[in-house]
Amino acid sequence: MALRTVRFSIVDLSKVKAALRRRLQHIAEGVHGRKVIVIMNGKGGVGKSSLSAALAGALAKTGLVVLLIEIDEQGNLSEDLGLDGTGLDDGGQAQAAALLEGKPLTPTGEARPGLHIVPGGPALDAIVEELYCQRRQATASEDPEDEMAWMGMYAAAIDAVRDLYDVVVLDVAPGCGPLQLQALVAGEMTLIPSRSDPSSRKGLRTVARRFAQALRLNPIMRLLGVVLFGANTSATRVQSNIRQQFTGDLKGAAPVMEQTIRHVESAAVECRTQGRLPQELAADDALTPALKRSMKALAGDYRSLSMEVLERKAALDRADHDRKGSS
Repeated sequence: MALRTVRFSIVDLSKVKAALRRRLQHIAEGVHGRKVIVIMNGKGGVGKSSLSAALAGALAKTGLVVLLIEIDEQGNLSEDLGLDGTGLDDGGQAQAAALLEGKPLTPTGEARPGLHIVPGGPALDAIVEELYCQRRQATASEDPEDEMAWMGMYAAAIDAVRDLYDVVVLDVAPGCGPLQLQALVAGEMTLIPSRSDPSSRKGLRTVARRFAQALRLNPIMRLLGVVLFGANTSATRVQSNIRQQFTGDLKGAAPVMEQTIRHVESAAVECRTQGRLPQELAADDALTPALKRSMKALAGDYRSLSMEVLERKAALDRADHDRKGSS
């Protein structure tokens, strides 16, 4: 059977390439600060969306201006933040317009005071299709810049608006390699939620491999840490063993965060049912006393984690400053 060549119309990446050159120049000059936190795992069901929503909400509560971008076709953040059926849930249309039409990456609004949201959803399917076409096209190029530019489409869109925010949080789909590469090229810090089961740890190692690939375009990226999710807070010996396992999985490349996130099924169900964060429900007197205690404890976990994230970010900022001063 004869093969037929079919030409696809794909996005022109000339502006993306210019943005990536500018970004690399800023990194080399030490003027590209750390703002973008990538939250991902290679496996679903590890608390990624819950962590993204609660952490972004906790950071906004400290007075920071936060942009939360859901790079996921499932669109679970709208449920977590109570945006379903509101004008803030556009199903990913803002992202599609930015990536495919070259429009500015514009939030749909504030999900909470100081927390600006760019939801995911089914419109991201068109972005994924574009990325696969771009990747296939890139393999035919002998120009290293053309070969890698497709991985920087999100980086170019986010860099154009990053100065408007103190922190940008990317909640990234677990199963889509092209989307994960996009996020790792766009960010400066990666936070990996993981449970202790073998499949979750396998997903962590998948992220580590993609991380290494993204470093070619994004040398400033660092692994901020692994967050142990669904942990039994009283099982300290088990937690210690798990931390050792994670450190071994990553060959010591990233610390395990000291703060773990407990899992209380009743609290998780209540949060998603009401579309409210644990820190919001912790003060709700309509909850049963037992559920309110669990919610307060869970809110405390996220509050402590947000402080630990900011401390580790500050440590990376100091290290960047020291390297710039010694160069």
